[in-house]
Amino acid sequence: MSKYFRPWNIDQTLLLPPNVQDFVPKGHVSRFIVELVRESLDLKEITGSYVSGLGQPPFDPRMMVALLLHGYASGLYSSRRIAKACRERNDFVMIVALDPPDFRTISDFRKRHLKALGALFLQVLKLCETAGLVKLGHVALDGTKIKANASKHKAMSYERMKKREAELKAEVARMLAAAEAADAQEDETFGKDKRGDEMPDWAGDKQKRLAKIQQAMAALEADARLAAEEERRIEAEKEQQRQAEGRKKPGNRRRRHRTSLIPSRNATSPIRKAAS
Repeated sequence: MSKYFRPWNIDQTLLLPPNVQDFVPKGHVSRFIVELVRESLDLKEITGSYVSGLGQPPFDPRMMVALLLHGYASGLYSSRRIAKACRERNDFVMIVALDPPDFRTISDFRKRHLKALGALFLQVLKLCETAGLVKLGHVALDGTKIKANASKHKAMSYERMKKREAELKAEVARMLAAAEAADAQEDETFGKDKRGDEMPDWAGDKQKRLAKIQQAMAALEADARLAAEEERRIEAEKEQQRQAEGRKKPGNRRRRHRTSLIPSRNATSPIRKAAS
């Protein structure tokens, strides 16, 4: 009985454009971050720095803030890795709405608005912790819960609140420092204008790509033939060496010598000849 498979419609054109938010489940952390940035954060300090209307319009700062926050919360600190995720991971594709910025744009945005981003990220972590989240992506938010109601332990609660805020500030500083270190290391490794994962020019052309693959397959087959011939040659040499060592063994010479001293049953001994 033949086996049927689900159709692989990789070349099929979509009749209706999907909603990018349908790329991820409703309870995904990326959706939560997008809504948090759009509804709860004040980005005036960042938006107010854009004064010129000349040139190409910049990316929406809300999108960039959500992108960086989700990247760092997901454990991605490198601008190159975040830019790659914007092309390959559904949660990042959803955030950028199919319009991904390049890694240099991401890095420059972080450097330009570093102070404002630190304050915004701290606000986000405090909001999430107060709302009862245990973690935001990979960022643990399991510190001491701060109660807002007044009590006789108000001073103690205030001290706990200040301590926890210092811990969250340290976490934000760690994320931003990790991002800076990752970008600096990759700039040195790949060059400031290179992603590091660029494919050669022929990879994007179907005819050139097929020709290259055929050439590579032919080269691999030739290498396999040479390897097989070399393997046979090595085995033949080993066999010759084993045979030569077998002929040189002392035990074989002794056995041949003893055998030569034993007269054959059909041979006539000198004693018998004398008797006759």
